[in-house]
Amino acid sequence: MTDSNWTSEQIAYDFNDCSTVGEVIRRLESMIAAKGEVICEIRVNGQLIDEAEEARLADDPLKTNPRTAIHSLSIRTDRPESLIGQALRSALSFVPLLARASIGTSQRFREGDVQLGSEQLSEALEGCQWFVETIHHARGAASGIGAGVHQIERWHEAEKMLFQVVGELTATFDRKDYVLAADLLEYELTAALEMWIPVLSHEADRRPV
Repeated sequence: MTDSNWTSEQIAYDFNDCSTVGEVIRRLESMIAAKGEVICEIRVNGQLIDEAEEARLADDPLKTNPRTAIHSLSIRTDRPESLIGQALRSALSFVPLLARASIGTSQRFREGDVQLGSEQLSEALEGCQWFVETIHHARGAASGIGAGVHQIERWHEAEKMLFQVVGELTATFDRKDYVLAADLLEYELTAALEMWIPVLSHEADRRPV
């Protein structure tokens, strides 16, 4: 991860042909892309610019956000392969946390604490959703730079198992079958998650830290 910063004087010099904040951001993106990197974070005058704000700044035909309004500018960049590796390692470290949460939730149901169990199940399912989105984006990004995942069959097998268990668990909970939900949480979901450990470990080890 690389940090770059500009003062107002440097901005005026480096982006003298940009008239708006949006144009400065677009120029930055082009500059960084030419180096084979991507921008992970942009701050204008210390304020983090999220995707919605970036889109708003890009659509500025009346030039209500002039370049001269920028007093400080900072960006954080990295190479795609490094970001992919970070995402895979993050997902890998999340597996045991999800597994423990799954077992804890199953215990709540077995103890008859349906309310707490339901709350924890919602959190566990949200965690599974984050996990699925993370590995999905990581695999897509890896393919996009010509460095697709190895052992794709094992990846698809683990993916299929997790989707199947999460679907069964959601349907079981909707039926208020808390006994079966507890079994699925303790045995099936933990097993589905553990399938990812060798798959993600192999992929993460191939990527730069």
